[in-house]
Amino acid sequence: METRESQQFNNQTAFPENQHTYNDLNSGDIENQEIHFSEEQKTAIEQKRRVLSSLAYFIGKDFQIPVELNEPGMGWHWDFKKNEIKVDPKDLIEKPMDYLRFVISHEGGHRRISRTESIPLETWKQPGFSFMMNAIEDPRDNNFVAENYPRFRSQMDVAYKDSMELKQESAQKASDELGYQPRFMQAGFEYIKQWHKEQKGEKFSVSEDLPKEVREVVEKTLNAASDSWWRYPSREEADSSEETIKKYAEASYRINLERIWPEFQKLVEKDMEDQNMQELLGQMQTSEEEGGSGLPQELEDNLSPEEQKVLEEAIEQAMQSGAEVQEQTEAGTRGKPIDLSSLPDELKQKIQDYINSLPEDQKRELAEKARAALSDFEKELDEELGGKLSDSPEKKAERGEESEIPLESKATTTEPITPEESDEVRKYREFIEQELSKDANAYERHRREVLPIIDQLEQDLREIFVMRRSGQWESGFRSGKRIDIKRRIQEKAKGVSAMESKAWEKRELPQEKDYAVSLLADLSGSMRGEKIKETFKAVIVLSEVLNRLSIQTEILGFNNRIYDYQNFGEDISNQKRENMGGMLQEVAGSGHRWNDDGWAVEQASERLAKQRAKEKFLIVLSDGLPEESSAHPRAKYELGSVVQKIIGSTDQKLIGLGIGPDTNHVENYYPNSISNVNVKEMAGKLADLIREAIANFDKF
Repeated sequence: METRESQQFNNQTAFPENQHTYNDLNSGDIENQEIHFSEEQKTAIEQKRRVLSSLAYFIGKDFQIPVELNEPGMGWHWDFKKNEIKVDPKDLIEKPMDYLRFVISHEGGHRRISRTESIPLETWKQPGFSFMMNAIEDPRDNNFVAENYPRFRSQMDVAYKDSMELKQESAQKASDELGYQPRFMQAGFEYIKQWHKEQKGEKFSVSEDLPKEVREVVEKTLNAASDSWWRYPSREEADSSEETIKKYAEASYRINLERIWPEFQKLVEKDMEDQNMQELLGQMQTSEEEGGSGLPQELEDNLSPEEQKVLEEAIEQAMQSGAEVQEQTEAGTRGKPIDLSSLPDELKQKIQDYINSLPEDQKRELAEKARAALSDFEKELDEELGGKLSDSPEKKAERGEESEIPLESKATTTEPITPEESDEVRKYREFIEQELSKDANAYERHRREVLPIIDQLEQDLREIFVMRRSGQWESGFRSGKRIDIKRRIQEKAKGVSAMESKAWEKRELPQEKDYAVSLLADLSGSMRGEKIKETFKAVIVLSEVLNRLSIQTEILGFNNRIYDYQNFGEDISNQKRENMGGMLQEVAGSGHRWNDDGWAVEQASERLAKQRAKEKFLIVLSDGLPEESSAHPRAKYELGSVVQKIIGSTDQKLIGLGIGPDTNHVENYYPNSISNVNVKEMAGKLADLIREAIANFDKF
């Protein structure tokens, strides 16, 4: 309850100038930071700080967090490195206690349930992704606080009002900094708006004033967003196990990644097009300022006189606005961004067509600048929106907390070319060595080449895996998030009272990952030439897609030995990618030419069998030409017998892939296979094969 003294100070909205100083506090100690407050304000601030400290400890369940004062007007945040909460003393003076209690409870809730361990840094850094996560994580956190600490439920309107104020501020900032309203920003704030409707018991109703493409994406993904923000532990579950907290956080993240991000990303791509256009228009401003012609001749030739006039006037107006800003700030800057909504759609399309016609290096330069500008704006949004107490992969990386992974020895050998080798082999080995000497990271060079295929296969497989991972509701509880109507009707017929009812439903506790996939690549001598080049690209596609989907993945190579490139439970890393680049040279090498595939498939199967996943795939990339060494003789490891043993005695789904020319032999050994596949065809064919494998598991 507030005291009269605190009520009095809640109504004060200014900082009187006086000679007193108030310093950053930690449990009441005074340090050396000069902040001007009256003595009465000091007393009120310290009183409120202590109240808020107890709430932060209570809800965050971290009794080591000191709650200290930040610089006035600098907001609230958690210092990850020092593990301390900073609160804004200006807010302690100006804001009512109900607001302050809710904010500290919200922040403590983030400390309690927000976890990002399972989010790869590369995924987090995609433009728009972190904002999408925060726009859903904030409602999730609010739901946790409201359900587990009911006295704060009445403050949901406070949280919503705060978010809507931020929405207005962000819209103005977007106009000033970007010249348009990013679609991904509008979608994120719309999720928060619909969460508030749900909290009040109202039906979802997406705002009609949103752009059509934003409205369509929100409508497609809103049920998934709701599913995500209800995925949190009870207070008892959170108290009992950190692992349980992480499982709920990962379940929420997977929904966001698999059911929301594919649609949400379409908005980001549209925003990137707008930012590309804005970067080009900025270059036109700079050209004109430096005495150039402004409009590129190729673009000018395609514009009507009216369109040319509209564009020139927009550029001139932006330059004048920029000059005013420069005069006020004494900072050198190009003109303000052009208001893209002021340009006719037909004119914008012609500008976009011009961008598409540019040489690749110029398009790449524009895209890099656009990505940087959009990412910088998103970071500002993230800092303001919330998630202030939830760590992020990016912040962990900045603190140097990425896992230390020992450097694996590369599975490559470089031996002199022997006289017995044919001219074809000699030329191929020399080619490989030249290629590797150009760029130590062959993996990255080839990855760029197959990136469109990676994106396509990721989308196809995500649809397959998500359909199989849909969460379930469990009935039979005395309390929960919704009622099982059918069960309650049956209870009433039996005379079961409401107090004794067990018709409430809860989300089932998130389980371990459903899938484990082992990739086994043939590195024997018969794979030389186009076969290994195409197979290497296929390995890149599969490894990138499976890691993006966070599927438990193992990547192995083989000839008469096994090469470990990525083991189950390990994240993909740049070092692992670089090591995989050694596949090319391993095939070209003079040693280890044998194809002990019966033995290698058996070894991979035994490793896969140790995984706890419900569904297991063993994908073999080979030309299907066994040539066993004496170490693993055919009498013991005949490939056909090994394949039949795996199919008959395990729950593994065995798939043979013959990538590249002359790989039809793979069909002789693997009942479920495709051969002679061009890499460009692989995405569609492999997606169909895996879809068939999942749909017909009992027959597989």
